[in-house]
Amino acid sequence: MLYFLGNCQMDFLSRAVLDSGFDCTYRVLASPFTYNSSPGVIPQDLREKDELLNLGDYYHGRKLLNQFQMIGTDEPEPELIVLNLFHENSPLFINNEQKYIFFIDPEAWKTHPDLGEWMKDGFGMIQANPATYLKRYEEMLKNIRVKFPAVPLLVVSRLSHFPAFGPDPYSYLDGWNGLWSSAGTVLRRWQNDIDGLGIVDMDRIFGGIWNRSEKKIESHCPFLKFKLTEENNVITGLHASRDVEHIGSMWPDLARKIAQYVDEGRVTYSDDEIVPDAWFKPWQPEKFDDDRLLDMLSSGANYLCARAVGTFFLDLGKDYTDFLVRTAEFTPVCHNTLHMIKTYGRIWRNPALAHWCQVHRNTAAAFTANGPLYLEDYLRRIDEVERYALGRGN
Repeated sequence: MLYFLGNCQMDFLSRAVLDSGFDCTYRVLASPFTYNSSPGVIPQDLREKDELLNLGDYYHGRKLLNQFQMIGTDEPEPELIVLNLFHENSPLFINNEQKYIFFIDPEAWKTHPDLGEWMKDGFGMIQANPATYLKRYEEMLKNIRVKFPAVPLLVVSRLSHFPAFGPDPYSYLDGWNGLWSSAGTVLRRWQNDIDGLGIVDMDRIFGGIWNRSEKKIESHCPFLKFKLTEENNVITGLHASRDVEHIGSMWPDLARKIAQYVDEGRVTYSDDEIVPDAWFKPWQPEKFDDDRLLDMLSSGANYLCARAVGTFFLDLGKDYTDFLVRTAEFTPVCHNTLHMIKTYGRIWRNPALAHWCQVHRNTAAAFTANGPLYLEDYLRRIDEVERYALGRGN
C-alpha cells in the first residue's frame, strides 16, 4: 500500500497513481504539531470523547487517526509513504497536562456544550509560527522514521514563487513566500540526514510541463484570489494573487515519478525538466478579444472559464457582466471561479448578474460529487452574489 499524506495535492496525486495500477490511500493532515505531540498514539481521553460524542464531522477530514497515527496499526503495511509540505489548520488546541495538540472546529462546542467546557478547562490554544514550519516538519519526518524505520519516505516539495507566476503567487501554506527561496537547501539536508528519504522537486516537474506546453502561467494556474479594501461600501483597493497550488497538468507527471521511486528507489529528471529562465522575468498579463473570451466562457472547461474571468480584472473600466450572463449555462461548478466572479460582482454591481446566479444555481444543484456540505456552502455563496447584485446586501 502507498500512503499519501498531506493536503489536497496528495489527494490529486494519489488518484493519478491509483490510475497507474498501485494500491493507494490518502490522508489529510492538520499540522506537524499534532503528530509530534503524540507520535503514533491517539491520547486516551481524547479518543474516549471522540467515540462518545461522534465528533468526526468537526475534524473536516482530519480525524484523530490522521492527526496522531497517520497509518493505523491494523492497516496494510506501507510500501511507501509520500508527503507534501501541507498547510496547517487552525485553531490548534494543546492539552494543559499531557501537552498533546490537536485540531477540531470549535463549532463542535455548540452541538456538544460539555465538550466545550471540558476543553476550556483543560486546553489552551497554540498558534503555529510560519517561520518555524520546516523545523517542526523535520521533527515530524524523524518521528515517522522512528515509527516506520524501514519504509521509504518521499517528500514532494512546493512550487517556488517565481516572478513570472504573478500577480503575487499565493500558497495555502502560511509563510511560504518567506520560506521558498531557502527551502531547497533545507530539503536537501533532510535527504542527507534522514535514512531512506527522497525528495521530488516540484519546480523541475513543472519546468518540464512548461517546456512541453503553453508557456503562460494562466494556462496552468488560472485561479486568482482577491482581497478588497472598502470604505463605506466603496471599493478603494484591490489586491490579486495567483493560486499556484492547484495545477491540473501536474499530477500525471508526478505520478510517473512516484512509480519510478517505487520501482527504482530514486527519482530522475529529463533534460527539459529544468527551471526556465523565463520564470525569473516579470509576469506579463494576457489579453483576449471579445470573441475569444466568449468562446472560453462557453467551453464548459474550468480552467478556460477561470482564465477568461481573470482577464476581466485587467480592464476594470469595462463591465463584462453581460459575458457571464450570455454564457451562464456553461459556467463550471468551482469554488475558485465563483470567488473570482463574486469579487467582480462587487466591483461592477450589475443586477444582470442575478440571472447568471439563477442559471448557475441550477447547475450547482445538480453537482453532487463533492458531497452535501460542499453543495450547501456553494449555494450559500451564490446567494450572496445574487443579493449584492440586486442591492439587497453588502
